[in-house]
This record gives sequence, structure tokens and C-alpha cells, in this order.
Amino acid sequence: MDLLEKKTAVEIGQFIEIGKICPIELTEFFLQKIEQFPESKSIFTTILRERSLELAKESKVRANAGIRKSIIDGVPISIKDLADIRNELTKGGSLMIESKKAKSDAVFVKNLISNGLIPLGKTHMTELAFSGLGLNPQTKTPANSLDPKLVPGGSSSGSAVSVSNQLSVASIGSDTGGSVRIPAAWNNLVGLKTTLHSINLKGVLKLCPSFDTIGPLCKSVQDASALFSALRNKKFNLLTPLNLRQLRFLVIKNVFFEKFDQDLKISFDSQIEALKNLGVAIEFKNLEEIDKALEISGTVFPAEAYATWGKLIEQAPEKMFPPILSRFRGGKDIKASDYIEKMKELKKTREAFLKKTFEYDAIIAPSSPIKPPKTRRLIEDFNFFTEQNILALRNTRMANSLNLCSLTVPLKTNFSGFMLFCHPNEEDKLMRIGLAVENLISKS
Repeated sequence: MDLLEKKTAVEIGQFIEIGKICPIELTEFFLQKIEQFPESKSIFTTILRERSLELAKESKVRANAGIRKSIIDGVPISIKDLADIRNELTKGGSLMIESKKAKSDAVFVKNLISNGLIPLGKTHMTELAFSGLGLNPQTKTPANSLDPKLVPGGSSSGSAVSVSNQLSVASIGSDTGGSVRIPAAWNNLVGLKTTLHSINLKGVLKLCPSFDTIGPLCKSVQDASALFSALRNKKFNLLTPLNLRQLRFLVIKNVFFEKFDQDLKISFDSQIEALKNLGVAIEFKNLEEIDKALEISGTVFPAEAYATWGKLIEQAPEKMFPPILSRFRGGKDIKASDYIEKMKELKKTREAFLKKTFEYDAIIAPSSPIKPPKTRRLIEDFNFFTEQNILALRNTRMANSLNLCSLTVPLKTNFSGFMLFCHPNEEDKLMRIGLAVENLISKS
């Protein structure tokens, strides 16, 4: 069992398929690991022991009868605490939410269970999902799995740390501006940002409804594909990688390489060279639509966030970490007319961007220009928090602003993610490219 914990979700599912592992024993193994892990209460808000074991028993019956629901039937996962799970509270990383126990599962949770996945528990997150750093002094901050003095990335902080610490096989987080991909990159995981509306968000706490998405954090691109299928309750077929030599990539220069950590730069540049040496066509360009989209997001993101949560926040602002409170209040005085005008501009910007990038198979960029900063300094220096949060989210939020699907794959250097973007609803193509890149990285 100790060997299996480091396997991917698909690999474990295949072991269940051939009878080499029992879903009940596997679930009990992870529940025991969580119980014995010293910092588990900083990672999990809730452990679903009784329900997970019940689901594991059902999975075992199906496995024995040869009627498994999917290739990952029986695989234990964790879920970010912004999704409703029946008979549990949904707190969203906040002290302000006085929620009642959910009467039913969020739609995507129902879909996961319909595919045989086993939720072990709900994980901590940053307050109302409005930070890319993963720091939450109001509830809990999970320690970075690679260095406990550092933040884990957010807002899907507990999701990433639960997987990287081998306390769950995979996890489901959310991504409004980078909240899946940043913690994935900072914990050496794969993270998928899905296209807006590709996954049903009924039963999920919203932040910015025009940009909120759900996606997996996991150990492989194959897992990301399997989980993406399960989230939508679609049939999964094993991915086959695309031939990189036949692809054409675009690297957008613009702001993505400013204030770039030297170690991360070396890691990213090495991968670009590896692709070039393979014969992959890579072009470098500046696109004005990127600058425009990032400028617009400075208005529309805080406007939506404050519209969603402002009334509750102002009832008890002292319950919120000051830098997060300040970020929310940045949307307080934005006029509705300005918001509407900016959303019209964003629509035109998206159309122009898609036309200019139509000829490329994917766009590539570093997942983050910075390594995760130290937790203590972020707590003590609010200006530093704001500066680092902006940098952490800078590269990822392009995908949310332009409604692209995006994937981060870990490079060999810690905290270093290689990010791919494809056009809306091209997740299958994105992950087939990602699988080829992942294979190339593993050989280097």
C-alpha cells in the first residue's frame, strides 16, 4: 500500500480493475494517514470517514462484479471547501459564513460519486477564494508541502497540499484567476483550469461568476483528463499524446517574464530549448490584447467579487484578513456602467485574441514568475502580501480573462510550472499536448 500512495489516480484505478487493490483497504489507508499526519487539521476542514467508507464498500462490490463506473472508480480524493457536500457545512475559508448543513451535494460532486470517486474530506482555502498565495490567518494556512516555511499557493491551498503530501490521490479545486494552477505549480503538481461553464457550478460558492471555474489538481495529465471527464459525468478514454514536432507554439512576451525568479527562468528556458531541439516550432510575440485583458480584469474581477460578497463583508469586516478585505473593497466604488462597458471591451478583446492566435496549437508561459514567499513575512507586511499576490496571479489570470482552458505541468525544478493555454473548450487537445510535454520532461 505504501507504494501505491505515490501512484496516479489512473494507475490506482487500473490496480483496482485487476483486483490487486481493494477500494476499502485503500480508503482506510488514506483515512489513517490523514489521522496520523501532524498538520492534517491545517489541510482538511472536514473528514468524511463514514461516507467515504460506505462509498468504498459500494466500489468494492462493483469491482468484484466487473461493473465499475469508470477507470477511477474507488479512488480517494479531496474537495475544496466551497462545494456543498450533503450534511456538511460549506465555509469557503471564511469566518463570516454561517452556513447550514448542505441538503445535497454540489452537481460536480454528484458527478464524481457517479463515477465511483470517493471524497475523503473537504480542504482549507483562502478567504472566499480571493488570493493566489494560499495564506489564511483567519482559519488555517496549509504549509507548503515542499517547504513548510512557505505558503502553498491558493486559493485551492488545502487541495494541493493534500495531494502533494500523499493524503489524497487527487483533489478538486476552483480557478477564478489562477487558484488551481498556482498551488499546483508551487507543490509540483498538474493543475487544469477548465473553460467557463464546462462544469456545472450549482452548489458551489461563487466569487466572480463570469470567471469562476472548477478543475483538478493531481499527479499526471492523464489524471487531469480522467477527472475532467468525471466532473462532467462523461465517458473517459485514455489520452494519447500529440506529436510535438507537428505542433506550433506561441510564447507571448508582454509582461510574463518581468520580475521572473532566476531559478524558475532557467527551468522554463531549459524546457523551451528542449522543445526547440525536438524540432517544435516556437514563436515569440507581444500581443496588445494581453495587456488590454489584464487591464480590464483590474476592474471587472473586483467589481464582481464585491457585488457577490460586499454586503456580508461589511457586516463584520473585522473577521477578514486586512489585505483580502482591501482587495474586495477595491470593487466597492466601481460603477455598474463602468463594469458593463469593460465587459463589452473584454468580449471584443477575446474575439481579437482568438483571431490572432488561431494558427497556433497552444500558447506557453511560466505558471508563476515567483516562488512561494514566506508565510511569516506575508502576515507581517501587508504591502509585501499585496505585491506578491499580484505577481502570483499575473500569468495565470490571462486564461480567466480570455476564457481559455489552461494546464500547468511541473518541471524538474521545485515550484516551477510549465503552463499551456488553448482556445475555449479545447481541453482534450490541451491535455494531449500536455501529455506529450509531460513525457518530454520525464525523459530530460
